Amino acid sequence: MITFMTYEDNYFDICKASNYKTVIYGAGMYGKRALSYLQEDVLCICDKHAEAIKEINNTKVVTPSQLETLKTKFALLICVRSNEAREEIRSELLKLNIDALAFDYFDNVAFDLYREKTITDKSKETKNLHRIRIICEDSGWILQKFAIRMKDELHKQGYDCTIADTVDPTADINHHVSYGSCEPILPLNETFMITHIDSYNKIERLKHQLKTAKLGICMSRETMEKLSAYGISREKLCYINPAQDGVIQPKKYVLGITHRIYTDHRKKVDVLIDLCSSLDPAYFAFKIMGAGWDNIVASIRDMGFQVDYYNEFDYEEYTKLIPSLDYYLFWGFDEGSMGFLDALRAGVETIVTPQGYHLDIPNGITYPCRTIGDFKDTLLQLQAKRQKMVSSVENWTWGNFVNKHLEVWNYLIGNEENIYDNQHFYEDGIFSVLRTNA
Repeated sequence: MITFMTYEDNYFDICKASNYKTVIYGAGMYGKRALSYLQEDVLCICDKHAEAIKEINNTKVVTPSQLETLKTKFALLICVRSNEAREEIRSELLKLNIDALAFDYFDNVAFDLYREKTITDKSKETKNLHRIRIICEDSGWILQKFAIRMKDELHKQGYDCTIADTVDPTADINHHVSYGSCEPILPLNETFMITHIDSYNKIERLKHQLKTAKLGICMSRETMEKLSAYGISREKLCYINPAQDGVIQPKKYVLGITHRIYTDHRKKVDVLIDLCSSLDPAYFAFKIMGAGWDNIVASIRDMGFQVDYYNEFDYEEYTKLIPSLDYYLFWGFDEGSMGFLDALRAGVETIVTPQGYHLDIPNGITYPCRTIGDFKDTLLQLQAKRQKMVSSVENWTWGNFVNKHLEVWNYLIGNEENIYDNQHFYEDGIFSVLRTNA
């Protein structure tokens, strides 16, 4: 009679206690691997293709029916990977007249085999990520904002997401916006955001939490690497950079002009229209004080530029206007501008012509410009500098923040399809999980 042992029935302990010899069932790769460890205790190998194989490493290979010729009780170790094939083998063994204890090589406590996270049993489908619980105990402050933004983005993509102060055992993922709310008792696919780790007690707490929780998600690579250096398992850490709301508009450079227009064209006022034709109104605004600018102001407003215009000189307003500027602008060649002096007194940088008494003030000219091309180049350099700053966080959106979490969460539950779709676009998220030396 054959007896099928369970996972808890330790193969080595039972064989040692009973002094049983072993028959390996399966002459394939896994049977050969087991044989290399157990060869001294192996009676033979059993395989339905025994007649073609004959022997492996001087160990005889027999057919299942030949097991009935064995006159001693033995341990039968089934070394076949396919669940379906193992079920068929069990059915066939029940028909044989043998006295054996049957152990499953892939389902026995004695064999510490690596088991992939993905489900290989074809009778089961890989779990799909659908239900997500965001755990947030914060009210009215930044962590609640994280929770709400994530929920909104997840809803846009059709996920069932709720916010609460406790985990949901039925959720596919439970994500804590703060590690402080994570007290995992059972493995519920929990992840949490890590921030403000400033003591060894907090590091020890993270180590304890990550024994059960799936992953700690830092806000930066630096924090991830620092925590790893402090002894937290690197495979339990990743990082996802935070998001910005995308509603704040770029700060505009405020350019100031403080002179009136003369009929002899000594100030060349049409230069302003020429300059504005090359600039982006998202990055520049003007404050102009002086008579005669009405038509020019109307033209550049039509081009989209913000203009505060004072068509008469008002000393009280003037003393307020000058300190509010980012740059004082003057392109005339008539010895100098008195507004230039006041701008320097206010600590305002200058974009002016290098002539007249402008030259007599040490360090007074920030950007010396002689031609229209010089003025254009200077202003375009300032525009490019600010554009570079603005674009630096262009992709740090809540949509991308949540998408990176989704990639990580899908990986944690075994969905690895399309996992490399975004490689080379960013290094955080799933790529900080997979590339431990990133």
